[in-house]
Amino acid sequence: MKPDAKPNKRPLHVHLAVGFLVFSILLLIVLWLFQTVFLESFYKTIKTAQVKSCAYSLSDYIGSDSFSDLAREIEEQNAMTVNVYETTDSFNCVYSSSDVPVVPFDIYSIYQETYDNGGENATITQVKRDMHFKPDGTNGPQDKTLNNNGQYHSATADEWRQKREPSFERAISENLTYAMIVQTSTEEKHLLVVQSEITPVSSVVETLRYQLIIMTAVIVILSIIIAVFLGKMIARPISDTNEKAKSLAKQDYDVTFEGGRYREITELNSTLNYAAGELKKVDSLQKELISNISHDLRTPLTMIIGYGEVMRDLPGEMTPENIQIIVDEATRLNSLVTDLLVISRLQSNTADIKMAPFSLTKCIESIFTRYTKLIESDGLNIVFEHDREVFVMGDELRMTQVLYNLINNAINYIGADKTVIVRQSVSNGTVKIEVIDHGDGIPEEQLQYIWDRYYRVRGEHRRAKIGTGLGLSIVKNVLIAHSAEYGVESTLGSGSSFWFSLPIIETDDE
Repeated sequence: MKPDAKPNKRPLHVHLAVGFLVFSILLLIVLWLFQTVFLESFYKTIKTAQVKSCAYSLSDYIGSDSFSDLAREIEEQNAMTVNVYETTDSFNCVYSSSDVPVVPFDIYSIYQETYDNGGENATITQVKRDMHFKPDGTNGPQDKTLNNNGQYHSATADEWRQKREPSFERAISENLTYAMIVQTSTEEKHLLVVQSEITPVSSVVETLRYQLIIMTAVIVILSIIIAVFLGKMIARPISDTNEKAKSLAKQDYDVTFEGGRYREITELNSTLNYAAGELKKVDSLQKELISNISHDLRTPLTMIIGYGEVMRDLPGEMTPENIQIIVDEATRLNSLVTDLLVISRLQSNTADIKMAPFSLTKCIESIFTRYTKLIESDGLNIVFEHDREVFVMGDELRMTQVLYNLINNAINYIGADKTVIVRQSVSNGTVKIEVIDHGDGIPEEQLQYIWDRYYRVRGEHRRAKIGTGLGLSIVKNVLIAHSAEYGVESTLGSGSSFWFSLPIIETDDE
């Protein structure tokens, strides 16, 4: 898809808005479920745990003097009733905080269920609360009678029903009963019954339902507003960056990516600014490379064509000198094309690198023989400083090319003393080769670029005296293929020192 084509998907701010709205709706659904559907279940679970905790607290004090005080405190704080019965045939009530204790028939049923359940049992039952008229004219429960001994009467259920006076029925409610069979320190067993009324939550649920309807409407409206606002606020800097990236794709390298309010956007914009700067440099180098290669190709081609036409059209111009000029320019042209192919293969990792042990010292000495003519004709002083022979692992042919190109580069920028020094030094199992000239030097800010093809120091391209002008780029790529360390040190007015280092290998001759 082209950069300026219309996207076939929804924009980011729409996805963010929809996602935020869906999250809000899910949150409301969960709130509805917990506040209405599951409210009664949660309430009963919490109430059962509370009653059970109070029963456990009381069970440790049955038979002690402090039981009544503790039971009264629990009853007042938690709105519960506490009853304690003997587990005899009569199930006498030894303590009760209720005006209407559980009837013996029910006590026996509760005891049996508790015993069958391992000594503890919790039940929730529906009960009718009947309002009775007392003899004194007040209304209240009339289910409590005492026998002559001051204990609760152990009558049957029918007798209890017969003693009840006419009543007015109230709505049905639920009662939570938690019973425990407790054995005291005197080896007596008692039935502890803790009861609490479960307040109907239907009216609460209805109230919450109306509140939730209003809350849902408010939250949905606010969610839409916030989602749209946040979506645009988050997506805007991304959209701005995207538009500027399209300009960058159209080779507008002067575009500036401004930092956003988010760290990720700021880092992305910084990266794109760096990329734009590097692309601008690459574009400039590419244009420069084409210009320089065109210059170096055009010069030998022009001379070859010119001398060829002269030799064709003018009698007597078929001289060895003219032919040699054609041969030299053709050789230079061939070297330039060859070097370009070498760089391309090295950068694409398709070059054939044959690693083998060889004497780096003898390799340098053999290279020096190539400069005999230059030394004699131009008065050059090329010195090789070394104290021993060293062997390294590498491709001897490629390393010869590295040394040859470094020496050629030094000769091209040689100083007034016309001296080039090649220094070999050994330290900590590595050999360091330095090629030193005493020329004009290189500005510090340009040192990192001199390894690029046809990079022009101080913006001045000149045809090399020796080589094709691609030597340093070949050097860098060959050294990288050998995993060698390399670099350059230069001082303006004092010259430059190009160096590389390789591990030494031991041989049988050493």
